[in-house]
Amino acid sequence: MKKSLMLLFLVISMVLLSFNAAASPWKPYDHYIPAEMLISKRHLRGMWISTVLNLDWPSKETVDIEDSRERIEKSKEELISLLDMAAGMNINAIFFQVSPEGDALYKSDLVPWSRYLTGTFGQDPGFDPLEFVIEQAHIRNMELHAWVNPYRVSIYTNADTTASLNIPKSVYKEHPEWIKKAMSRYVIDPGIPEARKWVMDRVMEIVEKYDIDGIHFDDYFYYERTFGELDDKQTYMKYNPDGFSNIKDWRRNNTYILIKELSEKIRASKSWVKFGISPLGIWANQKDGYPDGSNTRSSVTNYDSAFADTKRWVEEELIDYIAPQVYFTFANSNASYGELTTWWADVVKGKNVHLYIGQALYKINDDSDRYFKGNNALKEFSNQLKYNVAQPRIMGSILFRAKNFTDSGKQQVAAAIKNDLWSTKSLIPVMPWKGGRAPDMPIWGKVETVSNGTKITWDNNEPNTCYYAVYRFGNDEAIMYDSNITAKNLIALIRKEHGQTAEFIDKKVKNPEKVKYMITALDRLHNESKGRIIAAGQSAYFLDVGLDFSWAVNAIDELFERKIVLGNGNGMFFPSENTKRKDFIIMVVRAFGLDAEWESNFIDVPGDAYYHNEAGIAKKLGLMPGNDENFYPEENIVREEMIVILLRAIAESGYNFEITSEDILRQYKDEGEISGYARAAVASMIKSGYIEGSNGYIRPKGLATRAEIAVILQRILNLND
Repeated sequence: MKKSLMLLFLVISMVLLSFNAAASPWKPYDHYIPAEMLISKRHLRGMWISTVLNLDWPSKETVDIEDSRERIEKSKEELISLLDMAAGMNINAIFFQVSPEGDALYKSDLVPWSRYLTGTFGQDPGFDPLEFVIEQAHIRNMELHAWVNPYRVSIYTNADTTASLNIPKSVYKEHPEWIKKAMSRYVIDPGIPEARKWVMDRVMEIVEKYDIDGIHFDDYFYYERTFGELDDKQTYMKYNPDGFSNIKDWRRNNTYILIKELSEKIRASKSWVKFGISPLGIWANQKDGYPDGSNTRSSVTNYDSAFADTKRWVEEELIDYIAPQVYFTFANSNASYGELTTWWADVVKGKNVHLYIGQALYKINDDSDRYFKGNNALKEFSNQLKYNVAQPRIMGSILFRAKNFTDSGKQQVAAAIKNDLWSTKSLIPVMPWKGGRAPDMPIWGKVETVSNGTKITWDNNEPNTCYYAVYRFGNDEAIMYDSNITAKNLIALIRKEHGQTAEFIDKKVKNPEKVKYMITALDRLHNESKGRIIAAGQSAYFLDVGLDFSWAVNAIDELFERKIVLGNGNGMFFPSENTKRKDFIIMVVRAFGLDAEWESNFIDVPGDAYYHNEAGIAKKLGLMPGNDENFYPEENIVREEMIVILLRAIAESGYNFEITSEDILRQYKDEGEISGYARAAVASMIKSGYIEGSNGYIRPKGLATRAEIAVILQRILNLND
């Protein structure tokens, strides 16, 4: 009896242990999966939009609308709705299927219009979907990658479909010798060189005609489930110049040639256009005799099923990114998510190739794997996205596919992505090998209260700027420009509109005194400039004129706008610095618009000095006190000397001033320190309202800072406008 009880206890214990192990598939990866989603300033967040079979767009109901204007309007509305949904989830890249079956969702000279636009192969839909989606994606600051299926001609081979293919520009009609059947579909034979050229010509037509950000292929290269189905032995015999000893290696070489030559063409045509592949999640299994393969047991692999040596493409840097479709859970015993993502991360290590992971959103509550079901699905998908962000060589995720975000069985996961996992905005990672450079930062900016929030306005004349990033910080919050943590402060991405001042209304802030903003400029490859700080009481043009100089901000900015002061050209004004005589005389000549024909200059003013002309004007007009032939350009200007020069400039310009008794000086405790030559000028400037003194002092022997001079100049100009 005791033996039986002991045996029963052991059995129950083993079952419980087994259950616990099975219930914790993420346990081996606990160290790599953060409890909370890490904030990442740079991470690609992509979404596929499938047009084949009208899976995502346009809907079949819209395609069936007979009135063409109504159909076009509805098609655009549906596409805008998908993009708005993506923008609301902080997605920053769209992978839009533009050629699913040797056809075109764009205006092509090479292939017919897609049947998925109107229901009829070759029928003009009345607008250009690719042009439209590029425009709409860019408005939302999303990259737009044109997704092409290189070899597929038709998913169906029935009589009606076959008959529909016999139209002008159809490859089925014009090159029937290229057509094969595989997996009960019509495909192009990849072993025929002319057929490969046709694929490349299609792609290059898109690259050269459209403002796309990338060309994207998925996993469909060779179609094989059972060997020999494609029936390309004759092609192998005819086109095997390198003498491959077996048809498998020859096929892999065919796909290699396509990728290599296409890569070269894209880079030569538009170096900024990215070229990426989203292959099957598994390159090859170790168990099948591939030591470099993954520890997986899959019957379908890139190397042996699609005859695509995707690992080689990465190693030779033929592509800019690879996005393996890791459509598995961590618990999958044949192909674990953790095993595959780690394997791919090792493949891209040290390569100029980004790794993005294709995520199986479509499998949520629609798959036999229990970890894609119910509450398990939420935990699984959350852990996958958290894991990706935590791995430095995984640069992003792409979700398959758009309409799945609205499926009833996927709302729990979709809500988690929107409200938690991707709740902050993220910039697309930079590919340094693609070129580009960070633009100059915005040249000015201002903050003002409006009825619906706080309005930030700025400008940037840099032609390299593509869009702007707007960050919001609390007044006491430190700005860590390059830190991931700044992603939580990133509140908007604004497309640059050429010839227009940019603006953004922050509806969440009613009192701009409590916050500060940083605006950066980015090029189309996402290289980011330094930040322009914009705050209430902050100069719109100078980084160092902040709240400490709130009394001078308006004056400094106005003088900059009038081109009287320019700063150092790098956003600095140095408001607290004393003003050298050479710089002061430039301000005076510019402010009063003085000019004179002069023949002799001060003897200590070099002929190539940047203030040479202004000093000559000052000498000719007698602006400088005394009769010295030296200008002393490097000496700092003292206040009483500044006042004398300003009064003489006012008189020369015809501006208003009053002559008064020196008795007016008695109100100042230090009036006895005013030099005799300056007393009348100081009295006149006080009477005219141009200078005021401070706390009962005039400080005649004090040095004048750049900020103080700006305030006085503004006062003189405004009183005479």
